[in-house]
Amino acid sequence: MNRKTAFALILGLLTASGVWLLKTSTPFGLGLTDDAISYIAAARALLAGQGFTRIWLATGLEPITHWPPAFPATLAAISLLLKIDPYRSARFLNILIFGANAGILGLLGYKMTKSYLESILLSILFLSSSSLLRLHAQALSEPLYLFISLLAFLAFANALRMVSQKQPTSVGFVSVARGLSPVRWLILAGFLTGLSYLTRYAALSLIATFIVAIFILYPTWRKRFTSLAFFLTGALPPVLAWMLRNKLVGGSATNRTFQWHPVTQENIFRGLRSFFQFLLPLPKISSFFNQPFFLILFSLLIALALLFWILPKSIKYFLKSDENPRPAVLPFITTLYIFSYLGSLLISLFLFDAATPLNDRILSPVYLAILIMLVYFIHKLFEQNKITLRILSIILAFFLFSTSLIAQIHTVGELKESPLGFASWRWRESTVMEVIRDLPEDVEIYTNQPPAVYFWTGRPSYSLWGGQPDPVREGDAVLAIFFPPEADTPEYQAWFAKTTAELEAIQKSGLGNLYQNK
Repeated sequence: MNRKTAFALILGLLTASGVWLLKTSTPFGLGLTDDAISYIAAARALLAGQGFTRIWLATGLEPITHWPPAFPATLAAISLLLKIDPYRSARFLNILIFGANAGILGLLGYKMTKSYLESILLSILFLSSSSLLRLHAQALSEPLYLFISLLAFLAFANALRMVSQKQPTSVGFVSVARGLSPVRWLILAGFLTGLSYLTRYAALSLIATFIVAIFILYPTWRKRFTSLAFFLTGALPPVLAWMLRNKLVGGSATNRTFQWHPVTQENIFRGLRSFFQFLLPLPKISSFFNQPFFLILFSLLIALALLFWILPKSIKYFLKSDENPRPAVLPFITTLYIFSYLGSLLISLFLFDAATPLNDRILSPVYLAILIMLVYFIHKLFEQNKITLRILSIILAFFLFSTSLIAQIHTVGELKESPLGFASWRWRESTVMEVIRDLPEDVEIYTNQPPAVYFWTGRPSYSLWGGQPDPVREGDAVLAIFFPPEADTPEYQAWFAKTTAELEAIQKSGLGNLYQNK
């Protein structure tokens, strides 16, 4: 058996390991958040012929523009094919995607380093990441987005690998075929990028990454503009089509409004802590360094290291492509994507959606990119002739793997006990949900958790935004309030007292209470 065959078998084994790992970790189903339930409900609406609408709200079939359609549409297609509910389809899809992402990363690692060992290391680090396992163990669109993005990276790298700076001297069939091959890869990369936009609006940063990479990595202005045209040929149709649909049915391309709101210090430190815990997932170690000054310094050093690596290479090749070697494609676009994604995220937080929490879900594309760059730099260290640098690279690789593995064993145990979020046993066995489920159909429901009420009762409800529930006080509706994490704060307590004044609690639980008119 040659090395390539053995490597292919190992990648297949790692892919199968990813499938087995997520399947084993989610015996009772995937975790649920507000958005996760919204995706599942949207898939059910598609299956019922009601379009891409908010069927969990009692206000009518409102078109959805806040989220793109690819994930719910994929769930609906799987459900139609396998005759199962979209919630089960989400688990089926994410199990396959978790394994596939491990395999694709191994392939990307080989294209990047030409080393079988580093490629396998990249795949294993992905499989042993507790942050990424938790992400895939929830019914969210991010795993599908990561999968499509990785495929786009592969297609774009292939386009650049196959392109030749010299024009073919003959005009035969072979020359034409060779000339078209990079074009096909660029169009495919564009289409996959457009498809990723239909999965997450954050893919605008991926589009920007490839556009900038085209202008830097292609040697002449003619090749830059023609390559850009081919890329946009694949990318723009799905993006523009969905934007037009949203504009027509909802009046906005993405349901975001322009407004200045600075990012809170709490949200910034939440993101920094999440990132540090991703790299160092052992609580006893990470908590020791969990100080604002250290977190800022640590993140700043990583950002500066990446910036000083990419900036000189970009400038030199862009200005004099004939005299300087082209930067390694995959590490280059990966680093570019880190800055592009973080930049677009900050713009979104400052100008469009201040409520976006900087957690593992939002930062997962950066996590994956950092893993790729970590393995690349480990590979570059190992390539040095100095024995000390080789030993350092081995120690770093072993440290990353061992700490991740220890944390992953603990994470798998937690996930096997109960799904995350609204899918946990507390919500499944909620007495409030049981009472809501048995209410007469003509009783209206007001709540601060419409998606959860819909998922566990099948009943659409009205969203409570802090106003007085007048229909409840008139006696023709009920009010279900579920306690958020900030339930102990004075602000929430004041709102709670005002909202439930003159109402009678007919069912209480640790998760929340159900009220009606006295």
